[in-house]
Amino acid sequence: MSAHRIRRFARNNLGRDFVIGDLHGMVELLLSAMDQVGYDPACDRIFSVGDLIDRGPDSHRAAEVLRIPGVYAVKGNHEYMLLDVVDAFGIESQTLPEIYVRNGLGWWRDTPIARRREIIDAIRDLPLVMQVETERGSVGFVHAEVPAGMTWQQFCTAIDRGGEAIIELATWSRERVKAGDERGVTWIGRVFVGHTPMPTGVRRLGNVYYVDTGAVFGALRGNHGAGLTFANIVM
Repeated sequence: MSAHRIRRFARNNLGRDFVIGDLHGMVELLLSAMDQVGYDPACDRIFSVGDLIDRGPDSHRAAEVLRIPGVYAVKGNHEYMLLDVVDAFGIESQTLPEIYVRNGLGWWRDTPIARRREIIDAIRDLPLVMQVETERGSVGFVHAEVPAGMTWQQFCTAIDRGGEAIIELATWSRERVKAGDERGVTWIGRVFVGHTPMPTGVRRLGNVYYVDTGAVFGALRGNHGAGLTFANIVM
């Protein structure tokens, strides 16, 4: 399996494993949540479902987040959008198509070149999929969803082979949640995904947990303590 697209983690026998929903530049919310649970970087781990950047005030701190010991992330559609911009126009360009601005990428224009390089280096090689072993079985992470009808192993095999279609589904699709598909994903204990905002809280469909509870949208409404899912993955 490709280390670039899929990353696997052994069971954590020393500390706790947490999942966080789409951060979207709300770094202070994350740091506050870590303080509240007494996060120990020597033994605890945090797994992000992607979209660390855009919309919130601290997107320029994405590389800083990924340097925190024990913090890991999959690549979300917003990371892909930024990489598309850089690959199309160059890392020093101020060019941003309007659709990217509407999706919250305007912060890029105000980011110094050295910081831009740090961010791109940090996100370019993020995996599309993570799998973590726990006392309750294997747990999967992907930004958007596993296509309906695919087992976890079939999905990982397709991701490993690559191809635009499966990558787009993994980072953009909302078909399962739109359909309210309760069948879940077989051959995996549970799957955590983001991408689709859940303003009323985490939603469970089968063994799939939708954890984008709108960190940035809660903050923009003035409720700075709302919206970021930060939970133990075996609870």
